[in-house]
Amino acid sequence: MRKPTEDVSNQDVTASGNGAGISDQIAAFIESGVSIVMGVAGLSGQARAGRALAARVVGDGTIRIVYAEDGNTAITSSARSGGPIAVTFSAPLSHRTVQIKGFFSRMEELQREDENCVRQQTEAFAQILAAVGEPPRFVQAFCDYSTSNLSVLSFPAQEAFEQTPGPGAGRSL
Repeated sequence: MRKPTEDVSNQDVTASGNGAGISDQIAAFIESGVSIVMGVAGLSGQARAGRALAARVVGDGTIRIVYAEDGNTAITSSARSGGPIAVTFSAPLSHRTVQIKGFFSRMEELQREDENCVRQQTEAFAQILAAVGEPPRFVQAFCDYSTSNLSVLSFPAQEAFEQTPGPGAGRSL
């Protein structure tokens, strides 16, 4: 997991360090244990949304999204068609939000590094939930997962937007 940063407002999505697509600062932000919501369009064009547990940016600028299959079977069904994907990453304490889109997505095999990212990022997110006063039972239930139930979607980042509430929302990164 990269060092967290929330200063992504002036970062070019195509800045290097990670190959094509994601600047180091944006990668650090999306891998820091933030809230992750994804939407994937299926063959019908209808988008299905769900919550992811972790994200990882790999060397070629591809983003790997790891999510629990339970409760997200519609995501998996839509993803099998290779449809477009939009993923929103939001830091609960500051409301800093970034959305990254890909014109296609694909199912991938879970890798050991994906599992490590899920552990690190869910622990970081659990600490945030606890810090805002959520009860321990809620935090545990919300962040609970089974490695046997994890799925991975990957996509090349093709568009990125600042989505933090305020005058800059919707601006391309």
